[in-house]
Amino acid sequence: MAKKFSITIDIGTTNSKVSLFEIATGRLVSRESFQTSKQQDQFGELFDLDKIWHQLLEILTTFVASNAGDIDSINISSVGEAGVLVNSQGQVVTPLIAWYDKRASEYVNALTEKQKQRIYEITGLPAHTNYSLPKIKWLVDHFDLTEEQHLTWLNIPDLFCFYLTGEMMTEFSMASRTMCFDLQQRCWSQEILAIFQLQEQICFPQVVGSGAIVGWTSTGQLDLLKEESISVRIAGHDHMVGALGIDIHEKDLLNSTGTTEGLLLINSQPFLKLKSFQESLSNGIFTDPRYYTLFSSMPTGGNAFEWYQKFFNIDQAAFEKDCQELYQQYLQDKISLEDPVILIPHLNGSGAPFKNGRSRGLMYGISLETRREDVLLGIILGLCLEMKQVASCFPMEQVNRVIAIGPVIKNPLWVQLKADALNKEISVTKMEEAVSFGALKAAYPDFDYPTDYRVIKPNAKQVESFNKLLDKYSYLYESKRFLVEENFHQTVLDEQITLEKSL
Repeated sequence: MAKKFSITIDIGTTNSKVSLFEIATGRLVSRESFQTSKQQDQFGELFDLDKIWHQLLEILTTFVASNAGDIDSINISSVGEAGVLVNSQGQVVTPLIAWYDKRASEYVNALTEKQKQRIYEITGLPAHTNYSLPKIKWLVDHFDLTEEQHLTWLNIPDLFCFYLTGEMMTEFSMASRTMCFDLQQRCWSQEILAIFQLQEQICFPQVVGSGAIVGWTSTGQLDLLKEESISVRIAGHDHMVGALGIDIHEKDLLNSTGTTEGLLLINSQPFLKLKSFQESLSNGIFTDPRYYTLFSSMPTGGNAFEWYQKFFNIDQAAFEKDCQELYQQYLQDKISLEDPVILIPHLNGSGAPFKNGRSRGLMYGISLETRREDVLLGIILGLCLEMKQVASCFPMEQVNRVIAIGPVIKNPLWVQLKADALNKEISVTKMEEAVSFGALKAAYPDFDYPTDYRVIKPNAKQVESFNKLLDKYSYLYESKRFLVEENFHQTVLDEQITLEKSL
């Protein structure tokens, strides 16, 4: 008799979710969530691995105990780039650095332009501290991990699968976020490892497809799960898994929203030309490995709204009320976009086409008459203009449909402004947790789970306003970029002077 249920795990930057689905229908039976715990060290920010694992395990065991004998699989997705090093005895020997932590910037800054271009040619990724390999180099240097210690890098889903089954594997969409995976040869690149002088010490696990069985809980060390013999699978990188959840096709552009925001396109060939390199677009492999991905993340998304609430000391209900009132005014043509407040939302660095962790936000247009709601509108306008700027790096002429997932689906003002900014219809899925659903589809691809959409059409008048706003935004963007680069060059010069004096 077939088992009835499947568990999906989604480890996000801000929150993590564990969901119980009925396999035959895709019906959500139960969902538990918890805050993704973090901690600070002297260098930056870490994910609190022990606390995350403890909270995850508590929910897992509750779901399994309540449905003994009926759980068929556990399917894991997460943020990309974050992971740990494990020694030959299977012991975790390093902390779990957050994907956005910038402690490894010295190793990226030390790369030559030729090395950066070679990294892009092989991995499809612009050299950046977000990716795994600079973090690995930092960990090796700072934790006295000698060359005699042979170490394996495990991304978050790989690690949790290892805990549950004793097996070490990874998945294509996760592997292609490490900055060490050869996209076209489909293998780990010794050439890239050599650039970071890690070729003798670091290895990576076997790569399998999304939803493939990594192992069984019967071979793990957890007594309750061991008795159940549940298959364990890696779904993949959360943005890609979310795209699978809403059944993305070629010529669909996915706008994935959350703490950060991303744009994702799938294609039968990678985008490795000089233009993509110059604009810092990220290539990868989709959960369906027949396709490549073109991806760009915007480091600020929903976290801009969190900043707004903290800055004005308001709760979620007040924020939602502000958004709803602005939405009604916008629909009634009571809001002018002639000279609004505009935020360049680089509150946590910038993405394409100027990918830079040192970039900072800039707000323009404030006067003595500026009110709280004007600032909120400026934030959402800025997020939409940033998206429009990033989208200009994509082959938009090939895009037939834009699909939005994540928290944006609950914010009609944000969705409408996106449609107007891109001059594209936005298909909004009614699915609140596309990543969780995508993890289910990865494990059971033969089942047909229909996806419902509502379509938001652009307002022709506001489309023209956004085109004019983009000119202003681009000018502010380039001016700020100049300041960031000048500041960087001055910092490097000061460091060189300090070094010379010390010698």
